[in-house]
Amino acid sequence: MKDEDVVRDIFWCHPDVVKLTNACNLVFLIDSTYKTNRYRLSLLDVIGVTPTRMTFSVAFAYLEGERLNNVVWTLQRFRGLFLRRDALSGVIVTDRDLALMNVVKTVFMWLYMLLKLPHTPQT
Repeated sequence: MKDEDVVRDIFWCHPDVVKLTNACNLVFLIDSTYKTNRYRLSLLDVIGVTPTRMTFSVAFAYLEGERLNNVVWTLQRFRGLFLRRDALSGVIVTDRDLALMNVVKTVFMWLYMLLKLPHTPQT
């Protein structure tokens, strides 16, 4: 099998969610978990927030590696969900993953990025 015939990354978004993403495009949360599943793939998850503070899953991406180009590819696919340039998100919330933060700044140069606190266990 040739190397270019191998699927390395998968980006998935339900078609109905594209409409919701364009209608509720103010705030998105992006989080990534690294190789915690049985296939040792990274999972990047994008969550949207409606004006009534309800959340919805926008997209999931399984990434072969934690390389910069994998995350850039994924966020470019996410940016492609927006049907109009003026519908692009204004705020993206993420954790303190420096690689993810840098890619967000590169792909979404015009937006305001917030940092969320790291996960803390509840007692």
